[in-house]
Order: sequence, then C-alpha cells, then structure tokens
Amino acid sequence: MTLDTSLKLIDPESVRKVRLSSDVAMPVAAFGTFHSDWAQEHMYQATLEAIRLGWRHLDTARAYENEALIGAAIKESVRLGYISSVEDLFITGKLWNGHMNPKDVLPALEGTLTALGINQIDMYLNHWPWPNAHVHGAGTEFRNSDAVPYIHEEFMETWEELCNAKRAGKVVDIGTSNHTAACMKLLLRDVGITERPSCNQMEMHPLMQQTALRREFESENILCTGYMALGSPNRPARDRFDEHLSDLDNATLCDLASELGVSPARIALNWAAQRENGSGGYVAMSTTPKRIHENLLAATDDLLSPAQLLRISGDGSEENPGIDMDNRLIWGQVFLWPEAAGDWKVLWNDSQVFESRSEYDQFKLSL
Repeated sequence: MTLDTSLKLIDPESVRKVRLSSDVAMPVAAFGTFHSDWAQEHMYQATLEAIRLGWRHLDTARAYENEALIGAAIKESVRLGYISSVEDLFITGKLWNGHMNPKDVLPALEGTLTALGINQIDMYLNHWPWPNAHVHGAGTEFRNSDAVPYIHEEFMETWEELCNAKRAGKVVDIGTSNHTAACMKLLLRDVGITERPSCNQMEMHPLMQQTALRREFESENILCTGYMALGSPNRPARDRFDEHLSDLDNATLCDLASELGVSPARIALNWAAQRENGSGGYVAMSTTPKRIHENLLAATDDLLSPAQLLRISGDGSEENPGIDMDNRLIWGQVFLWPEAAGDWKVLWNDSQVFESRSEYDQFKLSL
C-alpha cells in the first residue's frame, strides 16, 4: 500500500480519550495490528500510515508475530516527523499463552519491549485466561494436548509477574483480555488495589454486544475495549463458521449508514465509541488508507443520535429490541481442553473454572 496524501490528517487531540483507573488517559480508538491470513506483508506500511493520519493508540501482541514490524514503523514515524517521539503513542501489548509460566513472563515482556523499540509499555494485557497455546497459523482442527481450563492458583502466579513488571516500571497499566465473569471475580478477590486490572479487552461489535458483562466489569472500574469491532470480515479461516452473521451487512446498520451518508463500518465504530456513555474503546484494523482514516474519525464525533444508538443497542423492550444476536465470532476452539468435550461454549460459560490444580484433578476423576 502507498500513502494517500489526499486524506486530511486527523488531529490526535480531537480523538476521544477515556480515563483508566490509574488516571492515565487512553485514546478510545486503537489501531489493530493483527495480521489475519493475508495482511502480514502490509502491516508495516499500514501502521506507518495510521500514525501519519493521526492514530496514537497501537494494539499489538506477541501472538501476532509482527512486533518487530510495528517497532520499525514506530521508529520510521519518528524519523519522518509524524510523531516527535515514541512517548506520543499509547501502546497496548499482550502476554501470549505460551509465556504464562512465571519464569517466562519477564523474558516475554522484554522481548516485546525490544521488538517495539520502547523501554516501557502503556498497557500489558494477559491475552487469554489459560496457558493453552496454539502453533502459528493453526487451523480449525488444531488442539493442544496439554490444554487446561482456567486454574486460578496458577493464573495468579502469572499475574504476580505482571504486577512485578508494573512495579519495576516496565509497564504502566496491566489488564486482561478475554476474561470471563468467574475468572475476573476470582482475580479481583485476590489482589490489592494496585494489582487490579485497569482494562479488559473482549469481543464486542453490534451483533455481539456483551452489555451485561461490560457493565459488570465497569462497575469494578475496569474499562472495557472491544476487538472485532467491525466483525472482522477478513479474520482467519479457522474462525469462520456457517453460523456467523456479518455485522456490516446488518439491515439496521445499513439503513443508518444510508440515512447519514457514511459506511456501515463508520456506524459500527461510532456506536462502539458512543455506547454506554462513551465509557469504552475499540480496536480496528485496515490496510486501506481511506478506511484507516474513516476508522479513526469515528472517535472524533458523536455521529449517532441517542435514538439511533437505541436502534442498535436496544433497551430490553419489545419496542426497542436492538440488534444484539450473541453472534460470537471468536469461538476459541483451538484452546479447548479434553474435558470440554469439543464444546467451545465451555470456554465462555464458566462451567469449568477451578481454584486449584487438585480441584481440577478431582473433577477429571469424577467424569
């Protein structure tokens, strides 16, 4: 891809920010760097263009296999004067499942910092609640023979290392990603005020709104930001199933787009930025300059009226049902453990969450 100099640069100060429990201001819109099956070769240039156009929040992860590319784009952005220094950016990173053994946490973080070319990361998330790694490029049928459910005592050993990294100044804020209600309840029970997660990243888009879980987390002062904010139409093949619906083809979103003279994607992202009194954030990725630009614009204005927001969100009444269809796109089937019996819903319904390894062993014996 090439730069599109016809696009008007967006003033980063015009992008809405949300305040974390640490009192740090985080830009609502995060530029996603997940490469899917096709975009890896474009991620350097796309990130460079995103920064040039005004994005100041980058969402990265070790699992995306491109931290060094993102780091190179950051360095080039400074050289070209798009930003004065890396401190102009808010960077989110993630600890991968395969590095959740306590001895691996700090080396993994150091590797991320080195690859990104930074000394401190703004937000470091525990990517998934369990250490069930999959190989790069894994297909739908992949299963890790060592996979286990959430075991709280073991997760807390990992979490303590994240807390240590925060105490050491390597990380400003720590958070979770894909945490369920039960996992979060256990975590909050066992940490002090300075060890609490300040953010949870979770799948959220118009057809998968997760409103109740979001409100539960926000009641604990945990900010929620949504990945798959556009329904990720180009997600990996392993995450596409016949049951899935397309957010951007939804009739309500298309009607609103027609009424307002914008794309359905713009409607979806404005909804993400404005819903729940503008209390959360979204992650959006594109390798097309015009879409990179449009995706950031959604965090600069209140395009949708309260009535239009209601058409998407609903309020539980027959008159205003909204369009939430619990249409989860990331099933996570590659993370399943044997006792889940092939049912991906077990990953999300808290039916197999254990305090200790011995409790899990007892459960296995009972089957």
